[in-house]
Amino acid sequence: MLRVSLSWPLALALVLSACKHVPTEKERQSSEIHYNLGVQAQQSGNIQEALSEFQRAVELDPDNADAQNALGILLHLSFRRHAEAIEHYRKAIEVRPNFSEARTNLGNVHLDQGQYDEAIKLYEQVLNDMLYPTPYIAQGNLGWAYYKKGDTAKALENIKAAVTLNPSFCLGFKNMGLIYEQTGKTEEACTQFGHYREQCPDVADAYLREGVCLAKKGESDTAKQRLETCESKATQPALKEECRRLREQL
Repeated sequence: MLRVSLSWPLALALVLSACKHVPTEKERQSSEIHYNLGVQAQQSGNIQEALSEFQRAVELDPDNADAQNALGILLHLSFRRHAEAIEHYRKAIEVRPNFSEARTNLGNVHLDQGQYDEAIKLYEQVLNDMLYPTPYIAQGNLGWAYYKKGDTAKALENIKAAVTLNPSFCLGFKNMGLIYEQTGKTEEACTQFGHYREQCPDVADAYLREGVCLAKKGESDTAKQRLETCESKATQPALKEECRRLREQL
């Protein structure tokens, strides 16, 4: 009789592989249901409920890439738990290697952490995906990463490309305004903040940014109008108060 001897590492790997739970079809379907419930809860502003649903979804099916990505977004943006968010984004990409949205989100965590080179690498990978439906997001964030690294020229080049891809990309205009403002180019800053307001007419922050910029240029009357509109549109008490205070100072 032929006897086959397995080395310990190989034997252990086979045992662990044999023990790995493969979700049943019922579990996969249930995972998808919990994911959809999480999306609905998040859209309704019920963050804790959304977290619970996304967690249940990945427990039932760890290979649910959409749920892994959604859980990463929630942990990153709502709870600021960066390390955990990174784990879920990486799992989503492992399951679906061409998941450019998750790769962009992973880049966003690194950007928040000041790891600009890592963020830039991820954004550039995404921009090589010709099927990615929202490349302007990665392009704009790539520009911001370059700005934080100190390369203003590349920053503006990429953000301008982003708003060319999507002329309604509000964040792109806002960030260009911030770059020009912080580099002392008030005229250009006001122009970009004006585009920000035009593309996001319901966003109070857009009126605040343009109003402050116009006040620096000496255009007090128009600045007051913008700040008054900011005050009327603001839903957050702190922002409403800031717009009122600045308007009264003019």
